[in-house]
Amino acid sequence: MVYSLLIPDPAAIRFLQNIRDCEASSIFEVELDGERYALKVFHDDGDPGYTNSGRDLNRFRNERNAYQRLHASGVCDIGLVPKYYGFIDRLDPSSHEPWLDHFTQDQFHPSAILLEYLVDVEELNCVNYSPERHSRALEALDQVHNALILHNDIYPKNILIVPGSPERVMLIDFDVAELFPSREAMDQDIVPIENTQGWKLERGVLEDFGKHLAEDQREGLPPNTKFY
Repeated sequence: MVYSLLIPDPAAIRFLQNIRDCEASSIFEVELDGERYALKVFHDDGDPGYTNSGRDLNRFRNERNAYQRLHASGVCDIGLVPKYYGFIDRLDPSSHEPWLDHFTQDQFHPSAILLEYLVDVEELNCVNYSPERHSRALEALDQVHNALILHNDIYPKNILIVPGSPERVMLIDFDVAELFPSREAMDQDIVPIENTQGWKLERGVLEDFGKHLAEDQREGLPPNTKFY
């Protein structure tokens, strides 16, 4: 059964730690109503709009829309992607000092999405690789494609191993994802250079990563020796 979404009150959010920063966003561990979540906060220096083909270039909008669909289709609920709990249209950085100080120079206040907080996770690499984990990553990607979403950034760094009983393998980071209105539209999305459907190409990329990681593991290489 699909769980209910929240309407997060920014004033009730308590920041606990900064998990990761990148150029486009930051991820924080936060507490809300006694529960821990991951809050992904997006910089906003103006809406970049859409490409001529209609692809959305707004990272917050992409990630929010992707997670809303993944939630509605039940993919979040089966543990193949993080659970999605809602979004905040605008956060005032001055109300959350010093956590959001690096957002104060942006043109607009940031927006954010509220996600499941994952403990003691590892990115997939050549040390923790196994055929079983790779197979579960492919299963997760298949479910994302069934929800008519192209991930568009399907690298091992965006595949997490989540300890527990049972262990989970999930896809993260949908801020450059592409959503399609129908299966027909998705099947008509052809990558010109490869002359194949985008979703088939994406699955093939993940299949190849499994081969590369397995070979690096056999060679005894440490994680991130090679760029994937």
